[in-house]
Amino acid sequence: MVAKQMWKDSLEKYSIEDYPGYVPGKPPQLDAVHKISYLEEMERIWGKRWGSQGIGRLREVALLKADPEYEGHPFFLEYPDFFMLRYNRRPNFDLLVEHQMAYAQVIEEEGIKVHWLEFEDNIGAYGPMNQLFMGGSVRIFRGGAILERVGESSVHRGFGREFQKLLTKIGCPILYLVHGDGIYEGGSCLPVAEDVLVIGLGCACNQEGLEQITPVLKRCGIKEIHVSHMQTIMDSLESGGEFHIDMVLGVVDLRKAIIYPAGLDYQTYRWLKEKGFQLVEIPPDEQRKYAPANLVVLEPGKVIMAKGARKTIKAVREMGVEVIEIESEGIMQGGVNGISCITMQLVRDPGPGLDD
Repeated sequence: MVAKQMWKDSLEKYSIEDYPGYVPGKPPQLDAVHKISYLEEMERIWGKRWGSQGIGRLREVALLKADPEYEGHPFFLEYPDFFMLRYNRRPNFDLLVEHQMAYAQVIEEEGIKVHWLEFEDNIGAYGPMNQLFMGGSVRIFRGGAILERVGESSVHRGFGREFQKLLTKIGCPILYLVHGDGIYEGGSCLPVAEDVLVIGLGCACNQEGLEQITPVLKRCGIKEIHVSHMQTIMDSLESGGEFHIDMVLGVVDLRKAIIYPAGLDYQTYRWLKEKGFQLVEIPPDEQRKYAPANLVVLEPGKVIMAKGARKTIKAVREMGVEVIEIESEGIMQGGVNGISCITMQLVRDPGPGLDD
């Protein structure tokens, strides 16, 4: 029930003239109401213009607080391949927490609001879920979130339920939940401008998932979706490929990007060149250790990247892009992930379109 003082104040604050469609002596004039779009009303209803779909100035993020005791439990460490603990067979999860906190400090020093969140329930469809700090698993588009249905592993089937709870807590609307036989994960979708996305088909996004989310994305203002084709994993992680597009392609400014060619199909490379992108190649040793493309754009021409990727960072700076370096070794020990993977990007100013 609405608190009495609250409703008393609200009834005294507003006038009948504030309502669209009001005409004295008549029922609501519906043509006036129907002309107002969802996004026009968004801030009035949801408190802010949620969405981070381009490369405009980042305003708010959420981080899921890592629990070293939980993530380092023997239940997970006994089966490192299945739980995708690829980068270190015996990870130091205290270092994960240390580097996550240091990253949060950098974000806040840049004037970005950080929401600290935690999953309520660790049990998914088949048992305990790990990597409960992977905030980047959900993307927020102009108007709200699209909730994922995981394809990379049965371990994370249940993330969508927990993200629904967290987003409701902070007041962020949910536009869609991928269902049926659809598969879609946030890492399979990379905004390259305000109105253009690259989506990687593979184990983390199938054709049905793409078909489900496409109409939603178009209503968010996406004018073009380029479909890339990702690699796979089979009997070993060592010989497997990257299945999220944001692990091999990272936009650092309008029409400027870094790529790992061995993880990117040729048609996507050609598409980037045809769109006028200036590209920097990530060396294999830096890809393996630091996943430099898994970065966070603070604003056009300013990014946060993994400190150890010195060659890539040098080349990015030579493109005229400002780079803030952070220690990411601890973050990557949590599994197959990087900086963007742990960052739920909530609110971003409208940025340039690809034709700007």
